[in-house]
Amino acid sequence: MDLFIDILKEVSIILILAVPPWIIFRKYLKEKVNQIVLFLLFIIYILSTLFTQNLLPFLLVFIILIRENRKRENKFSSLTRPLGRNKFEVILYSLSFRFIITIITVFIGIVIQSFGYKLEAQQITNMFFEAGAIQTIWLSLIAVVFAPVLEEYVFRHIIYRGLCKKVSKLMAAILSSALFMLLHFNLISSLATFTLGLINCRFYDKYGYRAAVVNHFIFNLLSTAIMIYVKVANVNIGV
Repeated sequence: MDLFIDILKEVSIILILAVPPWIIFRKYLKEKVNQIVLFLLFIIYILSTLFTQNLLPFLLVFIILIRENRKRENKFSSLTRPLGRNKFEVILYSLSFRFIITIITVFIGIVIQSFGYKLEAQQITNMFFEAGAIQTIWLSLIAVVFAPVLEEYVFRHIIYRGLCKKVSKLMAAILSSALFMLLHFNLISSLATFTLGLINCRFYDKYGYRAAVVNHFIFNLLSTAIMIYVKVANVNIGV
């Protein structure tokens, strides 16, 4: 059963996070390479993604963003809109949200545990505490840099924006945030990830993609900083 769940997680992550950036990037390659080469590149891309913790999807999104920023006609689209004077407002909102959601999450965790339910950390959290120094740095990059850029592009720019064409903005925000929450496969963090998704949909509409990335970056940065502190504290206690 555990093996099936692990496979389901990997397949879900590949389909939702890795495939969409490839579809967008593929448009840039269609005129330069033939279908066979495209197919081989796709296979290599998917296999490499499995062993690099979404490094390649992040790089594809990074390249896409560079290309879009060079297009003057898209300069002020939601994807490329600069934060400008709004950056301080976004940072303040992000810090306030992280503080509030941390308190609520801790409270929910205490309540759940009081009923005898054993809470499980996210997979990346377990990997973090078991990792050596080099792997800890790598996992920190994944959480703080790769995840915000990649996940906000997929969930807000592709999924949320696409759903807005079919349903109301509120429903699109709820559906995309629910999917965002489910992809993290963790009960205790479900409220935090769902709320983060909702707020970032609002940020995407009001300030643009970059604001959603900043909010996600601050959220993950503080989480990572806490994990590093706990990890170092545990080592020191052991000594």
